[in-house]
Amino acid sequence: MRTSKSDSSPATSTSDSQAVALHETISVLMREFRLEPGMLAGSVYRELHANDIGLFEVLAGPGEWSVHRVARALSAPISTISSALDRLEHQGLVARRRISNDRRVVRLELTTRGNRLAAWLRNAHVENCRSMLARLKPSEREEFLRLAARIAGQ
Repeated sequence: MRTSKSDSSPATSTSDSQAVALHETISVLMREFRLEPGMLAGSVYRELHANDIGLFEVLAGPGEWSVHRVARALSAPISTISSALDRLEHQGLVARRRISNDRRVVRLELTTRGNRLAAWLRNAHVENCRSMLARLKPSEREEFLRLAARIAGQ
């Protein structure tokens, strides 16, 4: 997170719910418009491949995930998801688990290390969002969040 003396004080007045709302909206925008995460100043995603980001965020969310469900959630080909899974599994961030009652079904989940990274990434991103929102007047923040959510189709 980049802060300067001029923007560190107002950032504390930005509410947690607004910073989280912006984080969630930006995540949707990044996936929807396939934005390169490295373009973000001070990107916390520097260790991950650009195609891994959406997959990583989806797996950090609630629910049971399969390759097909992730592919649908990200509007991505299964081959792209499989490649990303291979990278994340090789890094020890994702695990593939076969379920006992139907060995054909493979569940995807973040490992303990993956969950720690997911929490770190989310917190760092929320703090970046807090800094962005701090540049707006409180009355402008809600309007900005509403418009950004509309652009993201939320």
